[in-house]
Amino acid sequence: MKLPRSFLDEVERRCSPREECVALLFGIGGEVSSWVWLKNVARSAIEFKVDPEEFYSALAEAEARGAELLAIFHTHPGPPVPSDLDLKYMRLWRVVWIIANVYTLELAGWMATPWGIKPINVERI
Repeated sequence: MKLPRSFLDEVERRCSPREECVALLFGIGGEVSSWVWLKNVARSAIEFKVDPEEFYSALAEAEARGAELLAIFHTHPGPPVPSDLDLKYMRLWRVVWIIANVYTLELAGWMATPWGIKPINVERI
């Protein structure tokens, strides 16, 4: 998975420890070319929930442009490893999940497979 520096710059500006940040990452062939920030309706530092209509609208707009959902990005107030809640939803949304430590911006990619959760390489470009 290739993440553009401009996305990471936005992460640095937008995300804070007070509330998990959430974005849908779109592109083709594993290279992110666009993203949509979603409101965390949980307003929590340790979990996120998104408005289903906002989520669907972002997916529909990307699909109309010919882009596909490559990843779901969010922050954690600690190491970038999936929480139990992340694991639950990773099994439903079988795309790459990119988690960033909100303090250090350390990134890690993860994906659910029939054989378990596997790490995915995330490259900054």
